[in-house]
Amino acid sequence: MNRLSKGFYVGSVAVGLGLGILVIVITAVLMIGLGGNISEDEAALAIIPAALLMLYGVVVMLMLWYKAWAAIQDGQARTTPGKAVGFLFIPLFNLYWIFQAIHGFAKDYNSYVTRHSLNVPKLPEGMFLAYCILVLAGIIPIIGPLFSLAAVGVMIALCAKVCDAVNALPAGTPSA
Repeated sequence: MNRLSKGFYVGSVAVGLGLGILVIVITAVLMIGLGGNISEDEAALAIIPAALLMLYGVVVMLMLWYKAWAAIQDGQARTTPGKAVGFLFIPLFNLYWIFQAIHGFAKDYNSYVTRHSLNVPKLPEGMFLAYCILVLAGIIPIIGPLFSLAAVGVMIALCAKVCDAVNALPAGTPSA
C-alpha cells in the first residue's frame, strides 16, 4: 500500500488554502475596509496568485480523498474513489455529496477497520461531520466567511487524521 506523506498533504492544504484565503482577506480589507487604499487593478494582482494557491490546495485535497477512498475498497465501501471525488464537482448535488464523500469516509473507514478486525485507531466521525457543516455554513451571507475559515482549519486537521489512518492500515489489508 502506498504511504501518504502527511507533510505534503497537510502542508499543501495549509499553504494553498490558508495562505490563499489570507491574501484575499487582506486584499479585501485594504480595498474596502481601510478607505480603499488599493485600486481594483492592484487587488486583482493580489487575488490572482491567491486563487492559484487555493486551486493548488483544493487539487491536493482532492488527491488525498481519492487515495483515502482507494485504501478502503473491499467491496463494501459506499462509493468508489472516482465517484467520491468526481461527484463533488456536480453543482447543488455536491451540497449533499460532501456528506457522503467526507463524513461517509470516516464512517466507512471505521466500518472497514471493524470488519477486518484491525488494531488501528478509528477516525473521529463527528469531526468529519463538523467539517461538512462548516462548509455548508460558509454560504451564509455576511458570517459565511467565518465558517469558511473555520472549515479550512478543520480540513487541515482532517488531512493529518486521514494520512495517519490510511498509513496505519497494514499492507496486506483486503482491497478490491
